[in-house]
Amino acid sequence: MTAQREYPDFVARFYDVIYEKVTSGEDVKYYLKKMRETEGPVLELGVGTGRIFLRAIEEGIDIYGVDNSVHMIQSLKKKLNKKHHHRVEVQDVKVLNLPMEFNLIIAPFRMFSHLIQVEDQLKALNSVYKHMRPGSMFIFDLYVPDLEMLYKGLNEVQDFEGEYENGKLLKRTVSASSDPIKQITYGTMKFEWEEEEGKIVRREWNFQMRYFFRYELEHLIARSDLTLVTIFGDFHEGSLGPESKDFVVICRK
Repeated sequence: MTAQREYPDFVARFYDVIYEKVTSGEDVKYYLKKMRETEGPVLELGVGTGRIFLRAIEEGIDIYGVDNSVHMIQSLKKKLNKKHHHRVEVQDVKVLNLPMEFNLIIAPFRMFSHLIQVEDQLKALNSVYKHMRPGSMFIFDLYVPDLEMLYKGLNEVQDFEGEYENGKLLKRTVSASSDPIKQITYGTMKFEWEEEEGKIVRREWNFQMRYFFRYELEHLIARSDLTLVTIFGDFHEGSLGPESKDFVVICRK
């Protein structure tokens, strides 16, 4: 797999209601803080349905966003005032083509894990570099691999059950297995939800995600045009350690 895969329409449809429950929101607070500290335009890669983007717009931040998923951008635009529609568009991070440079570029919520091949990862990093102003920062996050989970995998774990609309129930079940040589996790998400008149709909999405290790990230960035500043172990900028769950990677042009 050499390209990011399109999110199915049902994944985009339920994205907000699920991740409002299953994430802590610490990443949102962190990226908004970084944006407030930045003068000039910000670019969000993998803008999705606007989990961070919409908050930034509310605060008056000069932010733009791209995503390779048509369904995600369509979902975001439904919630976004039309006067801001020009700020988001469908683009592939590997071949960004925007008419401006940015003082801060972010790639939140493991976006980089959707780039499976090293060639594509380097293309993305260098594409980001070309859209940065001198001295600007690129910040992205990834999960620190849980070796036990990689070995055991996940088998039909229900990670969400709740109403997505008044009186309408949604369930999501996740399975995953990993290839330790390719460093790819193969995941399956099963969605089950109620429609009108009690009709039950079931859909399944299969996807791949690349996982990374610390020194691999350091060497990867060293091969790119970017300069690595540091890698933190959480969204409070704590040091990497045995208990770290996140890589928060900060690069500079």
